[in-house]
Amino acid sequence: MKRRGSGEGHLKLVWDPAGLDRRLATTTQELRVGRYALAGELLADRQAGEDVRDYRYLILAQIAASNGVDTAWLAEEPDSPEAALLRLRANVIRALQAHRARHPKADGLVDLARTQCLETAERFPEDPLPWIALLHLAPAAPQNVPGPPELQVVGPWHTMGQLWKRDPWNREAHHRLLAAVGPKSGGSVSAVSGVAHWISSQAPSGSALLVLQLVAFIEAFRQQLERNDLNRVLLTYRNWSTAYAEQETERCYTQWFLPSGGNGVLLPDLHHLAHALWAGSQWRPAARVFDVIGPYAMTTPWSLHGNPEQVLAMARERCMSEL
Repeated sequence: MKRRGSGEGHLKLVWDPAGLDRRLATTTQELRVGRYALAGELLADRQAGEDVRDYRYLILAQIAASNGVDTAWLAEEPDSPEAALLRLRANVIRALQAHRARHPKADGLVDLARTQCLETAERFPEDPLPWIALLHLAPAAPQNVPGPPELQVVGPWHTMGQLWKRDPWNREAHHRLLAAVGPKSGGSVSAVSGVAHWISSQAPSGSALLVLQLVAFIEAFRQQLERNDLNRVLLTYRNWSTAYAEQETERCYTQWFLPSGGNGVLLPDLHHLAHALWAGSQWRPAARVFDVIGPYAMTTPWSLHGNPEQVLAMARERCMSEL
């Protein structure tokens, strides 16, 4: 009998950000056709933890931002906290899209979204989600101030301070912080690396924030690709086979992935870990992560190496052969 995972190198990939969260997958299907009853139930359920809740809001808001279902929901249920928070996240996404497209109304949409973040924070004073939404908006509405003395990195630290009061180890907020200090927001790769190291070195064992170091490695790799024409394979090997990269990848694997067994972890984090293990030639640990991921594919970070579907399938097949 084949063990689970063996011979699955050609598994048909499923491009669904919901991943193993099948309640979220069902809800996204309903929301796409304008039905939001399941969304209300899903978003009101906080038993899975704040990180899962934040991710569910983000995925559903991406749908709402395109089809406007948040407007219909809030009109029908104006007192629903879930409808209000989904509307907020959808408006932040709309504002960012307008900002990136340099739409004539972008500034107005960004200002409106920022005002809504602050108003929603007043309405729900204990909820970290409005502050996460404000961090999400940071590339278009920077509120940069000097950071902690040991970092010397400017960024949205006031917003982070508000977030830390409510959820000090919040996953999405810290990913948003990295984006806010990174190159796409006018910052630098060194700032991303410094902040990622500072956060992950303080994060408790088992925290998803250990993945931040892997995100920093991705940003460094992305910058190197933009600056030269080095062979991608050679550059991949060089970046993820250093002693430091191997140490941080192993720490993420042993202190975050193994204790949970993959239960309750989010698909983007699993892909970042599988990628780092594969890129560092740690085939067997990578296979265990791929086994948990199953067929659920994501573009990032595989697209940095070429066609994401081809690269992911190749990486998965190479690693799963170890099981």
